[in-house]
Amino acid sequence: MVEFALVFPVFMLILAGVLDFGFMLYSRMTVINAAREGAHAVLADAYRTGPTTPSTVQGIPARVNNVVMGVADGLNKLNVSTTTTCIQPGTTVPCTFDGPGTPSPSTADSGDSVNVKVSYVYKSFFPLLFGQTFDLSSTVQMVFE
Repeated sequence: MVEFALVFPVFMLILAGVLDFGFMLYSRMTVINAAREGAHAVLADAYRTGPTTPSTVQGIPARVNNVVMGVADGLNKLNVSTTTTCIQPGTTVPCTFDGPGTPSPSTADSGDSVNVKVSYVYKSFFPLLFGQTFDLSSTVQMVFE
């Protein structure tokens, strides 16, 4: 009984660490997959609707966010944030996704890139042992064709 009393707290600490690390690893892989699927959704829409034009890029951030939230099913969605930006190669001026009829028309075109960043704040089960939160993020960039 004395040996069990000495070993049991150490065993529980190791078990808690393994479980917390496993859930954090699952969250990290989900964030990576959500960013990849969000960026891929832009390409899938472009293939379905034809070449990239101002009307086909309208609403891209909303579509990306919907896909990311769908993929991030096992995560606390209040802690998930998505940033979608458009990048023109060779310039420092970012392009925009706004469509026709808005104050700033879309400047996204074929050859530009979409950059999807998904961030997630993982809250540890055992904050006194391993820290309270971990910031997990993944960024994926794909080119409009």
